[in-house]
Amino acid sequence: MNTYPDFSNYGYQITRELGHNRAGGRVTYLATEINTNRSVVIKQFQFARTGANWSEYQAYEKEIQILRELDHASIPRYLDSFQTASGFCMVQEYKNAPSLANSNSGHWTPEQIKQIAISVLEILKYLQNHIPPVIHRDLKPENILVNDRMNVNVVDFGFARIGGGEVAASSVVKGTLGFMPPEQMFNRQLTIASDLYSLGATLICLLIEINSTEVGSLMDDTGRINFQSRLPQLTPDFLEWLQKMVQPNFKHRYPSADAALNALIPLEIVQRRNNSKQALISVGLLTAIAAIFIRLFWQSPEPQTAVDLKRIINTEKLNPQTQVRLNDELESTNTRDVWSLKQHKKVYFAVIATNLIEGEYRSYCKVVNSQGEFAAQSQSYLKTTGDRLNTWCWYNFQKDDKPGNWKFLFYLDGQRVAQKGFKVLP
Repeated sequence: MNTYPDFSNYGYQITRELGHNRAGGRVTYLATEINTNRSVVIKQFQFARTGANWSEYQAYEKEIQILRELDHASIPRYLDSFQTASGFCMVQEYKNAPSLANSNSGHWTPEQIKQIAISVLEILKYLQNHIPPVIHRDLKPENILVNDRMNVNVVDFGFARIGGGEVAASSVVKGTLGFMPPEQMFNRQLTIASDLYSLGATLICLLIEINSTEVGSLMDDTGRINFQSRLPQLTPDFLEWLQKMVQPNFKHRYPSADAALNALIPLEIVQRRNNSKQALISVGLLTAIAAIFIRLFWQSPEPQTAVDLKRIINTEKLNPQTQVRLNDELESTNTRDVWSLKQHKKVYFAVIATNLIEGEYRSYCKVVNSQGEFAAQSQSYLKTTGDRLNTWCWYNFQKDDKPGNWKFLFYLDGQRVAQKGFKVLP
């Protein structure tokens, strides 16, 4: 029978153990807050029992300081802390999701892995935009949680550092071998590109389907991760993106999560046949399974009617409620309806559709220019998460585009369910 510590005097009742690092004196528990009956996570640090130096307490104080400053739905919130006879406990919000290292959902598809990458990059973008920026320093499969709705969370900020544009590493190297970039392993200065290396190594593990402990087997004598020959089914563009993420020299990586995100979004992941004439207009699932739209630079026929698609889903019951958003930066809350062609901005069209029958839909995204012509059109099959579908399209203005009134149009199973007009200035 398990004997759990009694934290009832502090207002918590232990439910079960979630994990432990006995050597480091850390045990993680799932607990219930007695007054509210909500589930929480308690990290217990047993300094006295393991003989650890109490100076390590300062490191956990630092973690609390960082977590208190963060406010992001995908980062478990700091809730409470208290001292015990043997050490210290920290209480955080509980996220009911397995880690990528312990997921029982089976193998991840390349499209799902792309969606995980997008979600983590969005979290890193938030951390890097924090003033001063936050560097996680320990991104790996064990510290990324993904539930069955493809919601992603980043956990364990015990090694995180907070500081200016470049953050000097401490005298003690902290992190996980195989996921630490060279500058972290050799105790050099860290940058916001350091976490990109760790994310890249994590994605490689998922794609090749190896445990995180085996990532070192992919490294050659120069310290480079060799993976491309193991992934022949993936597109050269995506492999090039992934190779840039894990460049040993941080100057050769993407400079930030924002840059890596913008480069990833339009990429096809899996090689397809007969696509030599296709360019990209990305459409992805932000909370479900990622899907990629193909931008065609010629006028395409109208989408098929719903009658032709009944074998996919009963479209007679298609009655979605939609919200639309037009912005020039993914996930930006600052919507804009006017752009200048001089800036050649990439414009995103986000759609949130609810009240859908759960299943797979054939979707179209069209961009109509000022002459009423299709500037771009794409199609893909999207899956709902429950009755909800979140997706986006994007369009990158071309030099020969003409100013005037433009439109984004979005179709599901042949029915136009959302549109957004915007004005393009010269």
